Amino acid sequence: MKKFLISVMCAAVSVTSLFGLSACGGGKSVQAVNLVSVTAAEVGVRSDVDYFVVPEPAASVKVGAMKNLVFSGDVQKLYGGEDGYPQAVVVAKNNIADNGLISAFVSELNTGADWLLSEEVSSSTICGAVASHLTKGMTPIFTEKNLDKSVIENCSVKFTDARNCKQKVKAFMEKINSVGQSAFGMPQDKFFSESDFENTEHIGPVSVYAPDGAPALGLAKLMAETPVLNGTEINYGIVDATTIQTYVTGSEPRADICVLPVNLAVKLLGDGEKYKMLGTLTNGNLFLLSAGKQSVTKENISSLKGKTVGVVNLAQIPGLVFKTVLKDNGLEFKELI
Repeated sequence: MKKFLISVMCAAVSVTSLFGLSACGGGKSVQAVNLVSVTAAEVGVRSDVDYFVVPEPAASVKVGAMKNLVFSGDVQKLYGGEDGYPQAVVVAKNNIADNGLISAFVSELNTGADWLLSEEVSSSTICGAVASHLTKGMTPIFTEKNLDKSVIENCSVKFTDARNCKQKVKAFMEKINSVGQSAFGMPQDKFFSESDFENTEHIGPVSVYAPDGAPALGLAKLMAETPVLNGTEINYGIVDATTIQTYVTGSEPRADICVLPVNLAVKLLGDGEKYKMLGTLTNGNLFLLSAGKQSVTKENISSLKGKTVGVVNLAQIPGLVFKTVLKDNGLEFKELI
């Protein structure tokens, strides 16, 4: 009988929520930004959500497929600072971090952004470079249909060496640690490479791994043009993002060089005992989408009060970054069940 009464009460309150009242499990707040976790399939479909936080290229794909959906904010600009927030970083095993090969590798990374945006480099060339190193059975995130220069620009591929992004990475980790339910820790100083790459001793084949998506774009030029670097064979692997951490863990990690989300890199390798961070490769690719609602900027971000924002991967970097943006702008947020 008790369970029946509770069910009836919840049903009644759910009905009243249609008229702006709270539902069971905690209702919407008019003073805070209401956050909900959504899947990519729900973006643009859920009528109870005012804005969606979506990464590229899914953001452009959604906007292209749904006539009522538009870009309504750039989360990187809302985060503030030059280039937004650090997202993916490149690490190298300590035993090769000082090698001349790494110097050549970094030089190639420095030219990758211009190569991607060059009108002389086609989407077919870029997608082909990534697809040729994709794990067997995987469906590529980027195709010729969804990859154009605007999407590439939105992916914020730009290599910055460790010396010049060290403080930015530390500041970012402090921010996301403060809004997450569990902290990722802080990187030690010895995690950041400060090498002048004076060691030029020849080494054997080198394995490079990266998750598909924006990080893979950052390696596209290398994969398209550089199977051998400084006389060393380079073996590339583009893998599912959910497995990337397995390539740098264990007693004998498979990756000599690896691209990782910055939070995972710090959590797993931040003590600097096995790997050094060479630099950041991407700087955020999150965007606000809506069905034609007001565009959100630093100047009017307070307009999100009382709104519901659906975040793809709310518990991971997208959600942590957006919570950081809200906190930095003095906005409270509430996670809805």
